[in-house]
Amino acid sequence: MSVSDLEKSGVWLQRGHQLRAKGQWSEAIALYQEALNFNPDAVEAYCQLGDLYWRQGQLTEAIAHCQGALKLAPQSAEAYKTLGNILQSQQKWAAAERAYQQAVLILPEFAAAHANLGSLYYHWGESERAVACYQKALSLEPSQAGIHWNLGRLYQDLGRFEEALESWQDALRLEPSMGNAERHLTIGNTLLTQARVEEAIHHYQQAIALEPNFSQAHSNLGNALIHQGALDRGIAALKTAQSLSPQLAGIHYNLGQALLQQGHQHKNLSGSAWQEVVDCFLQAIGLDPNLISAHHALFYLIRSRDPFGIDFDSLRQAAEDYLSLAQGPTRLLAALPHLSLCLHGGYSDLALETFLTLETQIQSDLDRLDLDSIALLYSRLMFSQPHLRDDARANLTLAKRLASKNQARLNQQPISSPHPPHPPTLPHLKIGFLSPHFRRHSIGWCSADILRELSALSAEIYLYVTQYQGTDDKTQEFKNLATQFYQPQSANYETAKLEIIEKIRQDQIDILIDLDSVTCYEQLEILYGQPAPICLSWLGFDAPFLSSAHYFLGDRHTHPPGIEADYIEQLIRMPDSFVAVSGFKRQSVEREVVRLSLGISWKQIAYLCVAPGKKLNRELVLAQITILKQVPNSVLIHKGEGERSAILELYQQACAELGVASSRVILISRSKTEEQHRTIYECADILLDSYPYNGGTHTLEALWFNLPLVTRVGELCLARMGYSFLNTLGIESGIAWSWNEYIQWGVRLGQELKVRQDIRHQLIRSKQPKHLSPLWNPAKFAQDMYEIFEALKKQQVRIH
Repeated sequence: MSVSDLEKSGVWLQRGHQLRAKGQWSEAIALYQEALNFNPDAVEAYCQLGDLYWRQGQLTEAIAHCQGALKLAPQSAEAYKTLGNILQSQQKWAAAERAYQQAVLILPEFAAAHANLGSLYYHWGESERAVACYQKALSLEPSQAGIHWNLGRLYQDLGRFEEALESWQDALRLEPSMGNAERHLTIGNTLLTQARVEEAIHHYQQAIALEPNFSQAHSNLGNALIHQGALDRGIAALKTAQSLSPQLAGIHYNLGQALLQQGHQHKNLSGSAWQEVVDCFLQAIGLDPNLISAHHALFYLIRSRDPFGIDFDSLRQAAEDYLSLAQGPTRLLAALPHLSLCLHGGYSDLALETFLTLETQIQSDLDRLDLDSIALLYSRLMFSQPHLRDDARANLTLAKRLASKNQARLNQQPISSPHPPHPPTLPHLKIGFLSPHFRRHSIGWCSADILRELSALSAEIYLYVTQYQGTDDKTQEFKNLATQFYQPQSANYETAKLEIIEKIRQDQIDILIDLDSVTCYEQLEILYGQPAPICLSWLGFDAPFLSSAHYFLGDRHTHPPGIEADYIEQLIRMPDSFVAVSGFKRQSVEREVVRLSLGISWKQIAYLCVAPGKKLNRELVLAQITILKQVPNSVLIHKGEGERSAILELYQQACAELGVASSRVILISRSKTEEQHRTIYECADILLDSYPYNGGTHTLEALWFNLPLVTRVGELCLARMGYSFLNTLGIESGIAWSWNEYIQWGVRLGQELKVRQDIRHQLIRSKQPKHLSPLWNPAKFAQDMYEIFEALKKQQVRIH
């Protein structure tokens, strides 16, 4: 080979390099081939051709040229690096690793080979080895912007966000042209996770400047602006994103959340604006049926207790639209708003139909739901079923099935190990109570007297507020009796939960009592973490079916002996009733004046039903109207929240069916205060209890104001509360075991003045100090409760 041929080969190589640098790969390949024509031993030409053929996906040619280079120069690190790239693209990972390692063995300062080996380890999931390779490459060639960027992505995956941001900034400083829209979006997203909102906004704006129609950048800019507090600007950005990419479910979801936040901020969401939020969530679900966050948001938006006063028909239409859209296992979620609306509104037949459909679908689809959705399903169905039926076998079977799946979710909570037992150093108990209802609420009215008496027994009372709660005069009463009244600092649910758990541990609580059971799911998550040696549920509902290590406190009437095997919790029983109060205050009224204002004469018998829509059903209403029919000179007063038209329709249908004038049913609205509400007991003669979910606080109020009670006894706890109260008072009259007996007692009490008078005398006598019933004696209740807790603590200490 002549010197002239070598020179010509070198010229073709240089020209090939120039065209390659311009991205003209095909032209560069031709020139490299020409270089080989003049110098078949040109190793560099072989290496360049191998690399370019690999980049164009021509792997056979690429391998042939790498092999040609290695035949001529077995120590060619460049050829081994390219061969590693080819093998990696063929997913021949082990062979690729060997090629890269050979390259760095031959040339330890070969930065690109170290970087490519790092990329290989990154794909393998060997993050620490990948980081080491990238760092080695940068120590050799710190000006390589691409390696800085790749190292940043690796740091991001490892959760080392500050290091990721630093690497990306280095990359853009070295090579500003790398800063395309997608990369600015990545940086903005990472900054937002670090709460560096201003910087995130800057990068989102950079992305939009580079690519004005970049919908994801507009969407994330909207989220960042909302995080910053610029809600209106954030919504505008999200609407732009929505118009650019209407096919992206996440954008619809984010816009719906932003519009909902705007409504809460302004304390107003008009019908059309509310519908816009619904439509956003519906569109998100339609595009991505498995976007569970949208399902949950829609449930909470259209459940019955809506904060924006949306009319029932709009709520029901939204629920029906949602149900018609859902597919597969998410139909379980979609049925929940419809169930909740019908239940709370007073459409009991529709509620029961939806519930039974859900119960059937659970058999096939429960295992296909995500754990967060199972938690929602658990809380809503556990709450709904005692309102809809009193069937111990069916209800307990469903409760155990739901509870079993719910425990799988609770087992994944990031909560430390259970609290060890405290050494028995203190002569008194430290008792903690969980609730958001330390205020004017049924829980507040039924617990305050007992807690006050417990504190008088030297018990230290710790109250933990588990949700935001408004404060009132009753709250101050709780604060006064408590050793400590604790509200978490964080408004974030997960953070607040962990705060409460840690505070309970620090306070070294002996007995932790959940006052609300399944009605406050976040309390169950706290209780399940076992932050105190003894955890117990009481008062607000039946047992939550949470843990066999926990207890449930009832009485022998609500939980008769022999049913222990049906429950998960260990049952313990108060000797009398499961609750005690010292009485209720009410406004002073003239009985006849109020009765006349309601159109009730002094001669008429006034029955009273104080039950919200969720406790009404056709069988109950038919029984009440049957009583009216058999007691001609009588009326029924109904008082309770719910959809007025649904409640009215229930009574009108029953009246028409039984031939009773519907004018004999008087529906009255809720009162502003409990003291005003309690005047209704002065106007009535007999309270007709609800079934299958008996009245709790309302029944206690009626009995306190000496009103005879008719109650039907069922199989499960919440259908046995009236029975418990009457047994504790020593009153047998009014206890019914069937609808026939319920009607008979209602008729008898309406027709026989002496029977009513005898019951009233018994009720009056039960409040006299000499004959004080345990139902009106919170001091006795507190003493009994304290002794039970002391025994539990001693038993727990012995076990450990």
